[in-house]
Amino acid sequence: MRRETLIAIIIIMVVVITTLTYLYYTGYLTPTQTSARERKVVIYTYDSLLAWGKEEEKLRERLFQKFTNETGIKVEVRYFASTGEMLAKLIEEVKSGRVEADVVIGLDNIQIVKAKENNVLMKYTPRNIDEIYDWLIESYDPEHYAIPYDYGLIAFVYDTKYINETTMKNLTFESFYNPDLASTLIVEDPRTSSVGLSFLLYEIAVYDKYLGEDWKDWWTRVKPKVEKGWGDAYDLFLKEQYHIVVSYGTDPAYSMYFYNSTRYKAALAHVNGKPVAWLQIEGIGIVNGAPHPEEAKKFIEWFLSVEVQREIPLNNWMYPANKNVELPDVYKYAVNPLNVEIANIKLTQSEIEQNLDKWLDEWEQAVAG
Repeated sequence: MRRETLIAIIIIMVVVITTLTYLYYTGYLTPTQTSARERKVVIYTYDSLLAWGKEEEKLRERLFQKFTNETGIKVEVRYFASTGEMLAKLIEEVKSGRVEADVVIGLDNIQIVKAKENNVLMKYTPRNIDEIYDWLIESYDPEHYAIPYDYGLIAFVYDTKYINETTMKNLTFESFYNPDLASTLIVEDPRTSSVGLSFLLYEIAVYDKYLGEDWKDWWTRVKPKVEKGWGDAYDLFLKEQYHIVVSYGTDPAYSMYFYNSTRYKAALAHVNGKPVAWLQIEGIGIVNGAPHPEEAKKFIEWFLSVEVQREIPLNNWMYPANKNVELPDVYKYAVNPLNVEIANIKLTQSEIEQNLDKWLDEWEQAVAG
């Protein structure tokens, strides 16, 4: 080899190494791009996902392992105590350009507004989207930044051992002006909990849109116990420290399935004598800047398939978004979303987007006051 050729090769190698080093340390190149990319998918979700069945943690392990066996893609899951914390982490990662997550599971139909505002999600239409109810997609996100995987009603779940059923059958938000009833109510923080946020908007819709009254008065008068997340609130409810908890209309089905008991029941707030409820929809999407986007697409299609969706009713205790899944018999004890008026129609997505930060600030002031 001639001396000039050798020098030229050395110069080229130095330039390549210097360029790669610069790209790596400036964040334009990740470790997975400098070497053979590992086939894996990193999931961010809430800690109770599919964790309320008879197998508990084993179901998740079995399902994720089955996905790995079928695709060769390793699954790594990071669980968060609340979806609010999860969304805050995702926003931080996307803004910093250091995205670790590929897929997010659990953003509801309100949180997705904030997620899209902050460019957290990547638009993607799964190949099996036709299996998902059209009306759910339209209600959740017709742009397909995320796809619904389950849905259910927000409700007041109560313990009939302590709470009179007649009172709850005729329940209104004003019923909690009774100090005895108010003292046993526990709700979730709307700043950190998707259930808490849905409940806040439920209450705002009833007072502002149906009754034409100041929604903040309810919080200053009732002063319910507030917990950070749904799991914490429900634990206190089960420990019988509080006897009414903001939860889901499917909880009575859960109680019948596990305990063959109708002790725990669900009630909705009535307006003008009719039950009115808030519909919560949860979705799954790809994180913008995901390190493993192709693996993420495969995971989402798998998660929306009948194989996984049939596990939703008895393990997540929500209605599955896949229209090909048959509901178990125990769901006759649940509050069916099709049988009540949905308060969501009173608050448009644009109205929520424009006012949410203000409402949360006002809520914080009302609760603190």
